Amino acid sequence: MNAVGSEWTKLWTVRSSWLNIAAAVLLTTLLGVQYGFGLAYDNTHLQPGDLAEKQAVGDFGSSVILIVQVVVAAFALLTVTSEYATGSIRSTLQWTPVRRNVVLAKAIVLAPVLFVYGLLMAGIAAVAGGLAAGSWADWSGRGFVVDLLSVGFYATAAGLFTAGIAWVVRSTAGTLTAAFLLLLVVPLMLSQSSLRPLIWIGALLPGGAGQNYLTGTTDPISPTLSAIVLVAWAVGGLALGTRVLSRRDA
Repeated sequence: MNAVGSEWTKLWTVRSSWLNIAAAVLLTTLLGVQYGFGLAYDNTHLQPGDLAEKQAVGDFGSSVILIVQVVVAAFALLTVTSEYATGSIRSTLQWTPVRRNVVLAKAIVLAPVLFVYGLLMAGIAAVAGGLAAGSWADWSGRGFVVDLLSVGFYATAAGLFTAGIAWVVRSTAGTLTAAFLLLLVVPLMLSQSSLRPLIWIGALLPGGAGQNYLTGTTDPISPTLSAIVLVAWAVGGLALGTRVLSRRDA
């Protein structure tokens, strides 16, 4: 319990956490407005035979998080890599000599924070996009809540996975690069392939599973299976990080 309290204090007493959130809020707002204006423009400049359709505001949150997830991942990884950069990891390991408890304490603190982080970003994107879209926005309550919770879940899974990788890589640049590739670049590239095996591989990566989960896509895997894949990546990343920490800093 003391380790959890210590991690909570460290998280909110460094400027990087607040700067990260501020940057995410700004980026989310701009993207939400862009998507909203884009929807309004498309519906008012239809091609012959096309029909205008409203869009649920929750969809703006789901779309925006697929880009802002890199910023959320940075928030999670900095809880680990910043300690290696400053050397404060030595004090952390002295105060909590059982290595798995160090990883567990950070995960316990990060999980609810990342969930709320995801909810906040989805909410901002939904409101900004909905206002920009005007009459083309669908503000249905139940769907909106489901979309918010879905984004919160994905932000939590992606963030915990990134934190686990941070224990392995230990550098901010290296971890952010790995997260950027696995959460965004590689799944996006593989999803565009004409080869089914590559599409399957992309869908089983954390970013691909997240996209399937948030968009409700059933090909090649269902949203439910995608959620299971996300949990597996998060747990696997933390388990790998615990193992590496225990062996390198025994």
